[in-house]
Amino acid sequence: MSNKNNQKTAFNDAFSMWDGRGKVAYSTYAKEEIVIPKGAKILGFRQNEATPENRRPSLKLVWVIEEDN
Repeated sequence: MSNKNNQKTAFNDAFSMWDGRGKVAYSTYAKEEIVIPKGAKILGFRQNEATPENRRPSLKLVWVIEEDN
């Protein structure tokens, strides 16, 4: 078995998004330049604890490089 199969996949934070308005599902502002490498897989995770009262983001986007690419 190769060492690659034993490595844990590392998620790299991209940004968080909040519920949008009207036809917009989610929105956010870029606070810094974001560089996502070509071939990276982008994943979105719903944040179930997000509510209007606690102002937490509804969606968190991360990217990961998979060894199979």
